[in-house]
Amino acid sequence: MHFFLKIFIILILVQIFGFLIWWRRLRQKPRLRSLLIGLFIAGNLPWPVFYFAFTRPEPPSVWITSFVLRLFTTWQAGLVLWFCLAAIIALIVLAFYRIPRKVTRVFREKEKSAMSNPPEKESVRVSRREFLVKTTAKAVWGTTLGCAAYGFVRSEFDPLVVSYNISPAALPGTLDGLTIAHLSDLHVGLWTPPDEVPRVMGLTRELKPDMVVITGDIIDHNPSFSRTLLRYLHYLDDVPLGVYAVIGNHDIYTGVDRITRALQTGGVIMLRDAHHSFRNQGLPLALVGVDDLGRRWFGSGGNIHLEQAMSELSSDLFPILLVHRPTGFEQARRRQIPLTLCGHTHGGQFALPGGPNLADIAYKYTHGLYKREESFLHVSAGTGAVGLPFRIGVPAEISLLRLRKLAGIAKSPTRNGSDLAIRTEQLGKHRAT
Repeated sequence: MHFFLKIFIILILVQIFGFLIWWRRLRQKPRLRSLLIGLFIAGNLPWPVFYFAFTRPEPPSVWITSFVLRLFTTWQAGLVLWFCLAAIIALIVLAFYRIPRKVTRVFREKEKSAMSNPPEKESVRVSRREFLVKTTAKAVWGTTLGCAAYGFVRSEFDPLVVSYNISPAALPGTLDGLTIAHLSDLHVGLWTPPDEVPRVMGLTRELKPDMVVITGDIIDHNPSFSRTLLRYLHYLDDVPLGVYAVIGNHDIYTGVDRITRALQTGGVIMLRDAHHSFRNQGLPLALVGVDDLGRRWFGSGGNIHLEQAMSELSSDLFPILLVHRPTGFEQARRRQIPLTLCGHTHGGQFALPGGPNLADIAYKYTHGLYKREESFLHVSAGTGAVGLPFRIGVPAEISLLRLRKLAGIAKSPTRNGSDLAIRTEQLGKHRAT
């Protein structure tokens, strides 16, 4: 079944279920019933626009994306979330209010003696409980809407520019100062309108990196959307060592072969279970790229084809692994690869400031720079969004990684336990230095 059709059926069934519940509750209120009918119709009018956005050869304009698709998706997701919250609150009320109250009433009816509390006091106590339940429900719903509104607005901002100095022990002296712009999870599609792509490409060009790497989930929904990315890849023509990319799970769902051919046409070097040596440029460096296996949204998704990608790789080259999911880091450590770059997690896309994020549920490494023994891992929060079209507590980001020799570098530990020399965060088009 087509992905769009699955989403349509699920959301329509949820809405019909909710409509019937409210229709029953509003049986004595014909005006509110009319309002409910109008809300149901208005909330589903954008479905044809959503369908054509999936099937047309290029992503929709920023106006349609921002003021139709994102609002529409937020509305639909809000309904599902409302049902989840309503179910949780109902279970809490059932467990801590209705069942105890019913049990208490049964015991009191069996008692022959007078009740310890007058009936009017019990009535007051019940009304207070109902007030607390309703207030809690409204507070949860209001907080959810407020967070959604914040994430919706924040997703329209330019990506954050984050700069790291990384000092692997095995770094050759000739690579000291090499800069890598790390992009991930562009998700060029419904949530990345055409005008957002040149913003990302322009900010990346302003960093003046020696090379650019893209660690998967490049195109979403429709392989034809790659035309939008190709239109702006010339922004990176002046990158000295070129642009390299690996395949992510969404690229596989969308159409991996068509995406690969399109990006190669635009000058991107695709590393699909293969490596690329820079010996001809006089650098003892190799990029090792592996395809995502495309299985499972969470967890390892199986073992990556690392041995195949490193086949015949000279031992005197400094290898950097490009992989989509952070779970590939464990294989990289076993092969003593000093630096691994990945994405996939979006930094959780929802996170508490400076604290845990949603991806912590499924992954050990979710955002930022990590060091385990002599191996480094950088997990990018990416520039795009998936599922819900907004971020909360995790801005879109472009990372600039600078390789440095250990000598003379002042290091300070991060919360992830990595050796992080410099971490600067700037909004907008400020150039990281």
